[in-house]
Amino acid sequence: MAESHGLQPRDISPRLVMLHTFAHVLINELVFSCGYSSASLRERLSVSHAPGKEMAAVLIYTAAGDSEGTMGGLVRMARPENLLPVVRSAITDTRWCSTDPVCMDAGEKGQGVNSCNGSACHGCALLPETSCEEYNQFLDRALLIGSFVKPNLGYFSSF
Repeated sequence: MAESHGLQPRDISPRLVMLHTFAHVLINELVFSCGYSSASLRERLSVSHAPGKEMAAVLIYTAAGDSEGTMGGLVRMARPENLLPVVRSAITDTRWCSTDPVCMDAGEKGQGVNSCNGSACHGCALLPETSCEEYNQFLDRALLIGSFVKPNLGYFSSF
């Protein structure tokens, strides 16, 4: 279908899903660390598998032009001494969702629009629509922290 509109088909890879989920849990943690509302933060993902051009990057930025949209607090959080504790806390908080075991178990079969999400719901990984460039699709906590059945599956399983 994408080709018929002159577009390249999307490569929805585990790398994209993991990075996208990571961006969401990081935004959720920054809400508590910085005081921003989740609706005022946005994500930009850069993922490539092209030989010699492999990349996986997340940009989190403020989108509001009001007093809440100033970059100072968010820029300060990107300093190494501030970022690592935020990442650790985000991963720790991701290990359990308020709807578990339902959320994690539903992830085995897929949930959400067209079953595009694994273990991801409003209790753990979904963001306001204005914050997510992928419309809250392609999310799965299991790729970050593992699942109940496969605890070593996640990228941050031993983090």
